[in-house]
Amino acid sequence: MRKTNKHGKIIKLIITLFAQGLKITALIISRVLKALFKGFSKRLRFSITFKTASFYTVIFSTILFVFSIALISSFGFFLLYESRNSLANSAKVTLSFVSEGTGIPEVRIKKYADIEGINITLFNKQRGITYTTAADKTKIKDIVLKDEAGGGVRTSITIGDIYLNMKADLSDEVYYIQLFKPLARGIAYLSVLASAVTISFILAVLLTVMVGSRTLKRMLKPIGDMIKTARSISAKDLRTRLNVVDSHDELKELAETFNDMLDRIQTSYEQQDRFVSDASHELRTPISVIQGYASLLQRWGKEDKEVLEESVSAIKNEADSMKNLVENLLFLARADKNTQKLEKSRFSVNELVDEVLKETKMIDTTHKITGEINNTITVDADRGLIKQALRVFVDNSIKYTPAGGAIKIESWLKDNKAVITIEDTGIGISREDLPFIFNRFYKCDKSRTREGGSSGLGLAIAKLIIEKHKGTITVESVLARGTKVIINLPS
Repeated sequence: MRKTNKHGKIIKLIITLFAQGLKITALIISRVLKALFKGFSKRLRFSITFKTASFYTVIFSTILFVFSIALISSFGFFLLYESRNSLANSAKVTLSFVSEGTGIPEVRIKKYADIEGINITLFNKQRGITYTTAADKTKIKDIVLKDEAGGGVRTSITIGDIYLNMKADLSDEVYYIQLFKPLARGIAYLSVLASAVTISFILAVLLTVMVGSRTLKRMLKPIGDMIKTARSISAKDLRTRLNVVDSHDELKELAETFNDMLDRIQTSYEQQDRFVSDASHELRTPISVIQGYASLLQRWGKEDKEVLEESVSAIKNEADSMKNLVENLLFLARADKNTQKLEKSRFSVNELVDEVLKETKMIDTTHKITGEINNTITVDADRGLIKQALRVFVDNSIKYTPAGGAIKIESWLKDNKAVITIEDTGIGISREDLPFIFNRFYKCDKSRTREGGSSGLGLAIAKLIIEKHKGTITVESVLARGTKVIINLPS
């Protein structure tokens, strides 16, 4: 008994190890096949035309194949149905022949069988063959009825023949009648139909592939043009656009979208190029000044105190200008990358406006600084950045308003929004320049030099600050009459 258990455990262990081995082998094979398929799919590249044509060819072929099978099957069932009805009618005629007299009318049955192309066999009560018209008696089958007691008719089909068996209860005799008919003619018809359908199927698939491929190539030709155009576009030439004249479908929409994207890229590239050029120009001047004064110090400044003081002061001023310019550039870069953080808090706008008014009056004594309306308003915003934006507009008003002019800073609440206005009686902005004043490095007066004190970034920074707070800026200006800046902030 112990020996038997021991052998059983060994067999069980062998089976377990064998199963584990099969599992590991199957896993390895599946991974190898997966890796091979993945590598094959990566290397093999099919065009959209080939994929689309293949896809629709497979669908069309499948539908046509199913339709062909249904057609052939329907025709085959129809032939069998007609053959069975024909045998049933022949069985009734044969039964009438037998029931007319006491004997079997062999001549009439034979003649009728030859005309109909069937074989008729009569069996006696013991199911022995009484009479048959069949030349080949091996084809005669045993009588099998659907319902022996009731004498039901039974139809059966063999290879090449269809049989009908029935029981005939006559007054003085019992007969079993068997009729069978060769299906060679029906099979020949079915073969011809199947051949015709197969040939039509092959021709239809080939025609679909040929016509479909050409049609798809013609339809997808704009994609090829897009590829060629896209390859010809470079950073030095962004003016090339896709031709959308011949397209009237989704490809036209794709081409127009692609052209719009190129327009945006070109605009952005030109702005970036202009930005780099302007930044380089702005930095070149202070660097040149610093280099000039450094050379002056190296030659004569060591012994001349006036030259030394002038050079140090100039270098310091230019270094401050460069520092401000770099800080502004960094601010814009952070804003473009959405990395500029807003330290929001709830504060009073009227207090901020009062603060700006007080500071402006302290640093500027040549203009009339006023603020008649200053309603109590609180907003949720970055106080430091909002003040920086206000200082930009105030400084511009001071800079471009002649001495003795007026500058007015006011605030009020309108439609749940804080409205801040900075209005001056300065030189104003021309209608041509007004749409571009917030562009980086844009200067209305093209002849103005750096001694005017502007790098052209202040308004761009102010606009970014207001937009970061989901606010809006409107500028109204008339040459020689002044400028009015209207800032709206959500309260």
